[in-house]
Amino acid sequence: MNFGVKITILYLSFVGLILTLVFLSFGYDIELVSKDYYAQELKYQDKIDAINNANSLNGSIHHSLQRNNLVLSVDSTVYTNDFKGEVVFFRPSDFKKDVKMKLNFINNTQIVDLKNFEKGVYKMQLSWSSNNKQFFKEEVINIVK
Repeated sequence: MNFGVKITILYLSFVGLILTLVFLSFGYDIELVSKDYYAQELKYQDKIDAINNANSLNGSIHHSLQRNNLVLSVDSTVYTNDFKGEVVFFRPSDFKKDVKMKLNFINNTQIVDLKNFEKGVYKMQLSWSSNNKQFFKEEVINIVK
């Protein structure tokens, strides 16, 4: 085998490797954190302000895991007449498993049934408004069954 044939084989092997990598890369799903990721990024200062508001409160919303339930409890200083909020269970590994629900406290407690949730790590994102101020709190929870 002469030198020209070796270079041709090396070149064709490299082209084949690159084409294989290109075809394999088309088979992967590339997911953003959310569908409106860029619009949310533009509003990020509002989120920072909401986090600072939540950190400055005397009370907060707390959680505890009890068997197949997540118990959310809110301090009475936080839960006012104009309280509105939602909780998002964000699954970093698969956006299809995200769950969003309204905060609806009865006697300062809300119970979330976890039997329909997949086992694993979720980011629990609490956002609420009270006294014309926005608040945001994020905590990591690990669901084990």
